[in-house]
Amino acid sequence: MFVAVKSPIVPAPKVALEQPPFVDNPFAPEIFVTGYSGLANLNGVIVLTLESARCDHSRPQPALERVVVGRVALTTTAALELVTGLNQFLEQQGLSASRMLADGATFQ
Repeated sequence: MFVAVKSPIVPAPKVALEQPPFVDNPFAPEIFVTGYSGLANLNGVIVLTLESARCDHSRPQPALERVVVGRVALTTTAALELVTGLNQFLEQQGLSASRMLADGATFQ
């Protein structure tokens, strides 16, 4: 009689994924934004539409307009990291979104 003893399957230890090196690009475009006009969740991709106040001086009566200047599409993880990092940075600058909300501020 032969008896085989199997050892329980032990999952491999989780290894923290090493991030690739960061390469700064001084020529990356920079966008000035005065607001955002909307957010969308497209199958797990969070899309943020950015806008800027612009005045069209080609018209006889120039009027201030809200012009879309870009869109940012983020994975859910990247969106959460952005929110966390932005809140942390604002807190360090003395600007607290949670305190503003507690004081009755609204965000559009």
